[in-house]
Amino acid sequence: MKSLKEIASGLFIVAILIGCLALSPLLDIQKTKLAQIPSFENHIFQYAVMPLQVVQSWILEQQLESKDPAVQQTLKNLNDKLNLKKDKVLENFKFDLFGAVAYYLIDQPNKEFSFVFLPGSGLAKGWNSNRHYTIDEGVFYFTEILQPKEQSYFVESIKGLKFKTIELNARTQKFELRGHTYKLHWERHAFELELSANKKSKFTRLMPNGFHVSCPIALRNMPHAFFFLENIKDCSINYYGAKLNDKQALEFEFEVLLSFDNDLKIKQFLNEAQKAYPNWDWHQNFVKVNEAIYAIKRENKKQLFICSSPKNFIKNGQIKKQNSIAPIIFSGDPTLLTKFENAGWAAAVLELFPIYRGLSDFTSRTALVSTKNQSIRWELKQDYFAAGEFLKLLGSSIE
Repeated sequence: MKSLKEIASGLFIVAILIGCLALSPLLDIQKTKLAQIPSFENHIFQYAVMPLQVVQSWILEQQLESKDPAVQQTLKNLNDKLNLKKDKVLENFKFDLFGAVAYYLIDQPNKEFSFVFLPGSGLAKGWNSNRHYTIDEGVFYFTEILQPKEQSYFVESIKGLKFKTIELNARTQKFELRGHTYKLHWERHAFELELSANKKSKFTRLMPNGFHVSCPIALRNMPHAFFFLENIKDCSINYYGAKLNDKQALEFEFEVLLSFDNDLKIKQFLNEAQKAYPNWDWHQNFVKVNEAIYAIKRENKKQLFICSSPKNFIKNGQIKKQNSIAPIIFSGDPTLLTKFENAGWAAAVLELFPIYRGLSDFTSRTALVSTKNQSIRWELKQDYFAAGEFLKLLGSSIE
């Protein structure tokens, strides 16, 4: 799958549209509304939203209560970005305010690519650039420049393109990922992700501790330095933070259980990792990275365990793990994501990055993260509103 950075670049268009409309004071949109979006059989990921509906129900209503100046500034910054990076191709495009914007990640031979569908009119049909393709109902905007072969594949794939009607609710949004439908419920001080139930699949994961994340992954088309990650089928990690040791080297405190299709994939993973990072000091049971030592343990023919501080995480040759039917698990203390002991000068450097500051603020305002009954719940402290805090985090990620 594409990296999160590439996916975020696609959703950036959605955020911009929200930013442009966020100051509209007289919106009167139904909380639930039907809309049409293109239907692709080979999509990996699909997410649709009606910006005008979201602005009313998801932002303005809470903003009238919270009156958070930081949210207002975030909306202003998003609007400024649109003015600074105005797309000349879209200058004459008339956006349908009552239409749905949809984001897709599509699988094609040897590569995946992503794009946003913007409903509207005003552009000539066909390719307006190597990133814009127009049809009667709107325009497809690609998050990266397409090569001629990729353009031809896309044109071929949309012959006889059909549209499907979907129900949009600003407080309960749906998205599709690899054939499964997920629901995201927005509350005043929390959001909850309802997972797609699949009791036929069982996963062996770590017992949750620290800040825990478990999920299946299917990475493709990774940069050469990270090519070895494409062998991983499932990942389960407990993260406890980072620190600078006495030699000013960065050390991460974690334990991770990686799952593969077979033993050969594990061997390929280790061999390719060593080729990608030849300066690391590799050994059979551990690797030394900038004075930090991480243990490597073959758990079985399909799993590999890697950790810092093996005395803490490996007891009598055993690790703490469990079986689970939940495809995705989040739990624990998210403030550990930005925990940095003995940081010194490094802390000042990190504060220069907006995404670090945004994540630090967001996690510090979190009251609870848990997974229960096929639902992931992220609850904020009562003084903070979920929509506004998430918007500020999104804003910091694209600064």
